[in-house]
Amino acid sequence: MYRLFLPLLLFCLCLALPAGAQQLTHRQGELIVQFGADVDAKEWIAAKDELSAVVPLGQSLNTYLVRFDFTRYAATDLRQRYAQDPAVIAVQLNHFITLRRRPNDQRYPDQWQHRNLGQINGVIGADHNIEAAWDVTTGGVTANGDTIVVAVLDDGIDLDHQDLVANLWRNHGEIPNNGVDDDSNGYVDDYHGYDTASDDPDVNAGNSDDHGTPVSGIIGAVGNNGIGVSGMNWRVKIMMIRNAFLDSEAEVLQAYSYALEARERYNATDGAQGAYVAVTNASWGTDFGDADDSPIWCNLYDRLGQAGILNVGATINGNVNVELEGDLPTNCPSEYLIGVTNVNTRDQKVREAGFGNVSIDLGAFGEEAFTAALGNNYGYFGGTSSATPHVAGAAALLYSAPCSTFAQLLAADPAAAALTVREVLLSTVKPNASLAGITVTGGRLDVGAAMAELMSRCSDCLAPTSFTAVSSPGSATSITVDWRSIADITTLHLRYRPIGTTEWISVADPSPPYTLNTLANCTGYEVQLTGACGSKAVETRILSVFTDGCCTIPNDFSVVAAANQVFVARWTPLLAGRSYRLRYRQAGTDNWTTRTAGPTQNQLGIAGGILPCTDYQFEFQTNCDTFLTDFGQRMTVRSTGCGACQEATYCEPDRYDNAREWIAEVNLGNLLVKTSGPQPNGYTSFGEVTAQPFVRGGVYPIQLRPGFPQGTESEAFRIYIDWDQNGVFASTEIAAEAVSTSGGIATADITVPTTAALRSTRMRVIMQFRSVRGGPCSDNEDGEVEDYCLSIVDAEGCPPPAQLRAGFDQMTGDTRLDWSASAAPGGSYRLRYRLRGTTGAWTETDVTGIQLTIPDLNLCGAYEVEVASLCGGSPGPFQLFYFLDNCTDTDAPVLQAADWSVSPNPTAGPLRVAWTGTARAAELYIISADGRRMRSLQPDSAGSASLDLGDLPAGVYLIELRLEDGRKGIRRVVVR
Repeated sequence: MYRLFLPLLLFCLCLALPAGAQQLTHRQGELIVQFGADVDAKEWIAAKDELSAVVPLGQSLNTYLVRFDFTRYAATDLRQRYAQDPAVIAVQLNHFITLRRRPNDQRYPDQWQHRNLGQINGVIGADHNIEAAWDVTTGGVTANGDTIVVAVLDDGIDLDHQDLVANLWRNHGEIPNNGVDDDSNGYVDDYHGYDTASDDPDVNAGNSDDHGTPVSGIIGAVGNNGIGVSGMNWRVKIMMIRNAFLDSEAEVLQAYSYALEARERYNATDGAQGAYVAVTNASWGTDFGDADDSPIWCNLYDRLGQAGILNVGATINGNVNVELEGDLPTNCPSEYLIGVTNVNTRDQKVREAGFGNVSIDLGAFGEEAFTAALGNNYGYFGGTSSATPHVAGAAALLYSAPCSTFAQLLAADPAAAALTVREVLLSTVKPNASLAGITVTGGRLDVGAAMAELMSRCSDCLAPTSFTAVSSPGSATSITVDWRSIADITTLHLRYRPIGTTEWISVADPSPPYTLNTLANCTGYEVQLTGACGSKAVETRILSVFTDGCCTIPNDFSVVAAANQVFVARWTPLLAGRSYRLRYRQAGTDNWTTRTAGPTQNQLGIAGGILPCTDYQFEFQTNCDTFLTDFGQRMTVRSTGCGACQEATYCEPDRYDNAREWIAEVNLGNLLVKTSGPQPNGYTSFGEVTAQPFVRGGVYPIQLRPGFPQGTESEAFRIYIDWDQNGVFASTEIAAEAVSTSGGIATADITVPTTAALRSTRMRVIMQFRSVRGGPCSDNEDGEVEDYCLSIVDAEGCPPPAQLRAGFDQMTGDTRLDWSASAAPGGSYRLRYRLRGTTGAWTETDVTGIQLTIPDLNLCGAYEVEVASLCGGSPGPFQLFYFLDNCTDTDAPVLQAADWSVSPNPTAGPLRVAWTGTARAAELYIISADGRRMRSLQPDSAGSASLDLGDLPAGVYLIELRLEDGRKGIRRVVVR
């Protein structure tokens, strides 16, 4: 290995958005639709008037990019409608993609990742231990003679690089640059790969395309040639699939499709055409991507794996738990995908590298790795973009292991071989404390150990792989069994028995697929394969399977809510089923409505009379020739029409830094009150738990409190509310702006337009340091963003507030009142109070807002308070409130007037207080007309107490009696 000290190369990606622009996560007016294998997709698309253009994504996926006028049609509506069509397997948005890399800062010599002797302050021995693997093989071909190809999906490759030229994949079925598709694979002049974004064969990296070349160099720079650097493989073929990954997810599918088609063609022609693509490398992805939103992309990894391709993907360059925050492709659940994070020369996970104990399988050295660079150059390359190709290169190297048993598996079952390579890589990692508990394996790549493990299995007899047993389609008395086995297996038996029995029935030397016939219908069987390689016996696991013909409720019965208050029920028809019945009702009601379906029908649509945003219950029943199941599989599904908050797709802000400040409390009219700490990634939606009704024309004060780990700062707030419920926060929908000075509470009023769309809509609260910059989806800011649901309703009458709170300040002698905003328009109120038990005039005051301070008076205990909404300047009905002495809402049971008495009344002094029952009195108070407690006592007997009021000035007083059982009563007494 030659050590070259050459200029540091930088990989930098900068995206600029106009100030105030809303950053989309997908291409507007585009959907990706995957059809069933037997569907004529072009005919289906042609029948859709709303679709204006179509692009096939590959030639074997039956998946298309379709376009529509997004100003006329909502993507959400089209997705819902298409998803209900039985011809469609999956439909999704065309998401944008971002590269996984970061700029270099330093220059370091040589490839310490291969052999770490302490370069750049590293830990001696902290390397991939690859020299031990090179003692076995340096790559190039399988033991069967297949030329190993790694498909690199990236921004191009330096075709003239002295360390890459010899390892470029060449399509020998194609004559380059003649403008003819010589090998009839659907791609013209694809000699070194293909640019699926531009639909041309130019994979040569441009002047700014400095990512794919170092990635390719890590995987397969020519080794032992006396110049430059060495890749993980000295000999391997690099297929460059160039793509503009900054654009969209559709181009990702096109790129993977090219690799898949090449391998499937190779498999189908026994190597005469196509390419033996063994591994793909993706040093890019979608930060915070949701696998549930990208089913076509994620499912493609299984399709690649079935062809024999193992896939390696980079995680995010950020200290993010991808299980909580999301990440693509690493969150895709395919067993044919390896997720990789980044480890540095000090044998520690890089801080700015993603982690996750489900999706991130292992770490690899990638920080400041020395490799090939653009311009026939060399330099340092980092990030998870660098760690990932080390794993991809290691996988390709294992494919070249000179191991007969593994070679037989490669030929017999390419999918099982790919899984074997994955299992070997992950089971032989070197444990690493910085990865423990936050990755699947808790370790980092050890290529030497992986090669040793694979070679140790060379004398093994492998049991048959891809072993399956299913009920034969259309038959109630047969089971179809399939498998793959290596050539060394000289004897093989298939055996089966009914579940619960002990005697096996054996079939000698079966060939796959094999059908077991004349079985009992609707009966469970156990199935197993046994065999031997000479004297070495092997057996598969035992599979359990039922023959068809059972009269049951289909286990895949499901009901989904579609647009416009429509439900769609789906199921797989049973062989024994003669008809099916579905019944439904509104939750909480008694009467069912029943629908019937025929024997081959697999879905029912339910429309008409369905209330919006309402729970409905569904039950299913199967009718067979001689048996009728009970109704079962009850499920509750809510109809659509709840509003945009949960049903529309809103943009999400990205990468807010809330380490120094966050939104601590949001209080909207005392109706929606939410306190919280710092949210992951600086954004969260509380939509599912915060929906509250707000009326058209209502005015609601909002209080916003920032939180800080220490100290305080000035924070600015901006509130968007999607009044028209179109799924977009427009600049005209800024409902309020406010600033908190030195950490105080920011306040503003929000007025609901009288034209606001009804039902639930989304409110977005943005907080940024000092001033709000950008639009509703801006990113890379200091602060936090929170979303809430508001239920918009029509105002009905002029109802009063439902809640009133009071607090008495002992120092100032003031009573502070605040209440929840009412369901009346306007936002103004009339509050009045008077001594409890009197019939005199009220003291009244009108208030705009939801709080009031009464100076120099304690309203608690002695006063009754009423509040009403003001509508058009006139009060509506008043709501009466009483308060206990500590100014909390009274929920205590009332001591009824008939249950106690005071006498004589009026009195000149002596007063007897009596009550029925055996409860003892807890407290007895005498209260003046201004609410002051004149005296109190604790009676020591049950049923009565005596007082002497002769020392009190003549006037009106209140007697308050509290019993130990919690009951309380107040009576008016006159002292003469």
